[in-house]
Amino acid sequence: MAEERKEETLSEEKAEETVEKAEDAKEAKEKETVEEAADNTEEKIAALTAEADKWKNAYYKTFADMENLKKRLQREHENQVKYAMQNFIEELLPVIDNFERSLNVTTDSDEVKNYMKGMEMIHKQLMAILEKNGVQVIEAKGKPFDPNLHQAVMTEHVDDQEDGIVLEELQKGYTLKGRVIRATLVKVNQ
Repeated sequence: MAEERKEETLSEEKAEETVEKAEDAKEAKEKETVEEAADNTEEKIAALTAEADKWKNAYYKTFADMENLKKRLQREHENQVKYAMQNFIEELLPVIDNFERSLNVTTDSDEVKNYMKGMEMIHKQLMAILEKNGVQVIEAKGKPFDPNLHQAVMTEHVDDQEDGIVLEELQKGYTLKGRVIRATLVKVNQ
């Protein structure tokens, strides 16, 4: 019997050892599975973070594009309102030129002189209205030539003037709210 008990004790110990080994193997396997899951989770987190960053950058780019578009459309609208009269004024300028030429006619007749005074008053009023609406005459005579404001159609050499100075204004130029709508035709000292 003692042998049987010894065998039973050995069998129990082996069984316990087997159970412990099985538990250790199970724990090791679970630990390995948890580590693999953690690795997979970290990879998934990294992939999702990268994708989130990609979408976030796309959002910021789209938002910036929309803001730029909004600003551009606002600027275009403001310019359209600001320069709405430009075509009308460009068509009116030759009429003003002819009007001014007619005012430069000299006469000895008192009737014509009175008529000319009335025309000068009308011209003055017309120019005041244009100025009120942002139209300015470009002053050129005696000033340095500026290709942004002047168009040189003639040159002449005058000793007592510096080179590049406008000697004569052949046709008036105009700006509308700072934008040149017609350059002044000038004769420049060279």
